[in-house]
Amino acid sequence: MSWPSARLIRDKVLELSRYAAIGGGVYFLATHFVRHSSGPKEGSAAAAFDLPMAGEDGRVSLAAQHGKPILMEVFASWCGACKRSSPRLSEAYRAHRGEDVTFLAVSVDDDPNAAARAKRDWQLPFAVAVDDGSVSRGYGISMLPTLIYIDAQGTVRHAAAGVVSRSDIDSWLAER
Repeated sequence: MSWPSARLIRDKVLELSRYAAIGGGVYFLATHFVRHSSGPKEGSAAAAFDLPMAGEDGRVSLAAQHGKPILMEVFASWCGACKRSSPRLSEAYRAHRGEDVTFLAVSVDDDPNAAARAKRDWQLPFAVAVDDGSVSRGYGISMLPTLIYIDAQGTVRHAAAGVVSRSDIDSWLAER
């Protein structure tokens, strides 16, 4: 059995390094693009909504929250990343419960009962509404979950697709 030459090994290592560098660059660009491609443009006016609550009577609207910041997550009950995101939001809700901020989850499920089941099964301690299309269209949602922070003046301050870290959520809320 003959061993490969040092030159052949070096050439293979260089080739693999190039592929790794290209792959890393593609990964960075793709994750950055995806993370920031869903949701409204930061600094834009929040789109109006008036939605029915999931599994209970009542409605929630942007107008009724005027003067109060909103942390809103757009989700679906079938979305695995949404389910992974829910504990972070619940923890943040409990940590900021006494503060002047509204936590809201908006389900894009076709079946309103699916949103109510998600609220129960994921033990969401805050309001869950059912999207009639005004949120998904009005905020340009293309990926789930998408987390949106709207300040007290109705301006979108932050929007991110995917599972947002608890420290990012806390830093967004600290800006009030």
